[in-house]
Amino acid sequence: MAVIKCPAGEFPMPEEFTFREMRDIKRMTGLLPGQIEEAMGQGDLDVVVALVVVSANRAGKELSEETVLDWDTDAIEWLDDPKPAKKVADPTKA
Repeated sequence: MAVIKCPAGEFPMPEEFTFREMRDIKRMTGLLPGQIEEAMGQGDLDVVVALVVVSANRAGKELSEETVLDWDTDAIEWLDDPKPAKKVADPTKA
């Protein structure tokens, strides 16, 4: 799971979005769900802003699009899950 680190805190990025969240992302970006991944790959900053806002709000931190738009572009980092799942011994290996 990816984690978004920003001035407002660190928030897990949802692996799936609700209909409401997708509507919010579309409102902020103008993109359809199938276009988000490609837009991210092209560095679309509106998508970054939308994902930060949606992820923060889902985590209980009320964050507005206007707040994020005032941050410097290097204020947002994408991290791998900082707390990986515990490794479980493979029962097939002795």
